[in-house]
Amino acid sequence: MSQTEVRTFKAASMQAALDIVRREMGSDAVILHTREIPAPRFLKWWRTTERVEVTAGTGVNVRTPRAMLPSGAGRTTTTSPPLTAGPRAKYRQNDETLAPPPPLLAPATRSAAGAARPRIPAAGTGYGPSIPADTYSSRSAAVTSRPFNPPAERDVTSRGPVSVAPLPQSTQAAAMSPVLTEQQSAIARQLNSIQQMVAKLASESLHKVDEIPGELFHLYTELIDVEAEEELARDLIHQLKQNVPPDKLADAAMSKACLRGMVEGEVRCAAPIVATPGQRRVVALVGPTGVGKTTTIAKLAANFRLRDGIRMGLVTVDTYRIAAVEQLRTYAEIIDLPMKVVTSPREMRRALDELSGLDLVLIDTAGRSPRDELKIQELKSLLAEAQVDEVHLVLSLVASPKSLQATAEKFAAAGTTAMILTKLDEAVGMGSLLSVARRVPLPVSYLTTGQDVPDDIEHASPRRVARLILGEESLFARRKAA
Repeated sequence: MSQTEVRTFKAASMQAALDIVRREMGSDAVILHTREIPAPRFLKWWRTTERVEVTAGTGVNVRTPRAMLPSGAGRTTTTSPPLTAGPRAKYRQNDETLAPPPPLLAPATRSAAGAARPRIPAAGTGYGPSIPADTYSSRSAAVTSRPFNPPAERDVTSRGPVSVAPLPQSTQAAAMSPVLTEQQSAIARQLNSIQQMVAKLASESLHKVDEIPGELFHLYTELIDVEAEEELARDLIHQLKQNVPPDKLADAAMSKACLRGMVEGEVRCAAPIVATPGQRRVVALVGPTGVGKTTTIAKLAANFRLRDGIRMGLVTVDTYRIAAVEQLRTYAEIIDLPMKVVTSPREMRRALDELSGLDLVLIDTAGRSPRDELKIQELKSLLAEAQVDEVHLVLSLVASPKSLQATAEKFAAAGTTAMILTKLDEAVGMGSLLSVARRVPLPVSYLTTGQDVPDDIEHASPRRVARLILGEESLFARRKAA
């Protein structure tokens, strides 16, 4: 008894798969199952050359169902010899011997030698036609094979080879050839569109870079390196090209000085807080959470009290954050300043009445979300009750310029007059200063460069900001000098 072997092959087409079956398993192999490999459901862009899967076996008796036998087939009640794999073997089913069906797929143009060659019967789920092994020419195809274990409920050892009427050659070719589905065509069109879009963007980017003069390209790259926005850097270079004579642009030092002057013109700075003896001035700091308002209040208070000798007091409205009151109270005790805690507009009015004899009062407010319009309106009511003279919006330079612009627009309802930029020591590059100066209409009053109280704060000036942006001064130069 011959050994049973069942294997599965994959190829680009049915013809290529049958060539592999004949080469790997011989012409006596029986086709047990064929199917088209569906396209991947999730990786639809992945393309593979394997389109057809064929399962074949040797030494397998495929039992022919009674319903599949042609009517009028000869039946006898005599005992038949055991089942053989020959082309004219009789088929035994139960106690009956069935005469094999007449050979099919024998066109009139076929030679006698070709007709005598063995066939590869095809018996899939639909019991396809018996296909001669020599019908297909040998060709190379990428085929993979793996062992195949038939399901337990399928009795593949009780059936014999089956031959049915062949399909027309045109129908076979249409079924075997890989057809590009409509979905694959749509994906191909989308990929083509994406490629065209990428090529267009790359072309536009190269065109924009080409517009920058060669003698100014090093200034453009310097602005990009300090995290200045690309559009802003390109605009400054174009203005420099238009407003500066070509002979000055050829000199690197001269062109850098001209660019510095343009950057200084972009930055607007506010005057520092000034306290006049005998005239109380009320200044409030507002802003989102986590920007350093309380630490900035402590730095300002320490400088005004210890260095300038100004009589001043502190008011805090930040009763939401844990230990915020205690933090400011600790600073007030160290500096020897009076401090009031306020939770409502009425308490604000009473606190300022008690501090009426001072020259300067600094108000620390709780952080508010820019999206919480109700809280911002409450803040506006508190500041109106305090009759503040200045409202400084505290912004962290760590945030993106677009985020800072949106925050400034929301806090404008609180009557902001200037902005304090904090955490410059944590920013990636000083180019953000230029972006903020152009996006936010408020002038810059102070810059903070660290956590040390009272040292890490300085009044903002256009020259200092421009040199920081262009990398001509160190952020901690003044700290080292002190």
